[in-house]
Amino acid sequence: MDNHIPELISRESLSFQVAARLQELQALRSEKQKALRNAPKGRLRISTSKSGYPHFYLVNNSNLNGVYVPEKELHKVQAVAQRDYNKAILSAAIREIELLEKFALKYNGTEIEDIYNALNPARRGLVSPAILPDAKYAELWRNLPYKAKSFAEDTPEIYTSRGVRVRSKSEVIIADSLDSEGIPFRYEFPLTVKGMGTLHPDFYCLNIHSRKELVWEHFGLMDNPEYASNAVKKIEHYDKSGYTLGEKLIATFETSTTPLNAKHVRNVIRKFLK
Repeated sequence: MDNHIPELISRESLSFQVAARLQELQALRSEKQKALRNAPKGRLRISTSKSGYPHFYLVNNSNLNGVYVPEKELHKVQAVAQRDYNKAILSAAIREIELLEKFALKYNGTEIEDIYNALNPARRGLVSPAILPDAKYAELWRNLPYKAKSFAEDTPEIYTSRGVRVRSKSEVIIADSLDSEGIPFRYEFPLTVKGMGTLHPDFYCLNIHSRKELVWEHFGLMDNPEYASNAVKKIEHYDKSGYTLGEKLIATFETSTTPLNAKHVRNVIRKFLK
């Protein structure tokens, strides 16, 4: 079954990518600035011998030809080479930070969507939007028809606040938390996983802003050795299908003595799905 909404543009939010890149570059800038505070002086000169091996010389103001560095003191050469590399990286990081900060000030990320939103409702019905607004995308994503896993006749009837039938009280906590945070999900949506065929993960969730889809599995009997072993195997199979834990796969766990915590569930939602 197709996991995506037909005829829609699924895209990562550029503003989120810019923010993430800025954070990465700012950390890199701090790291290189710190490294350069205690960097060695001098300049590195490299010449190649007749045999093809490089010879290294450290050049300073008093000796412009440089002092030959024997192999046992190669660490001195490495320190100068690393310093020069760090300088180049620092300069490039600063330039990119400046460009991205200027871009972030001018880019609102919604100009194309705003054109559609500003149309008279009657006119909206006459056009096909280039990029669906987040709310409309989420609505269509949530309402995509699919065949969920069936319930056996003797399965207890447990429902979420929104009336979705689930299999445990822990799943009620997760489903109600997703709803309260405005996160669209499909319960037990069929998904093909390498080595396991068709699985029905507990929740198939959408990060509305990035339009990234994530699987959420809750493992509720982790004090049962056989269950725990199967859970680990399942996570490994998900990884082979591109659903890596902490990236496209969310997993929560509980035992008979450590039940699922609603506060933890909300923290997970805000980390991966907001």
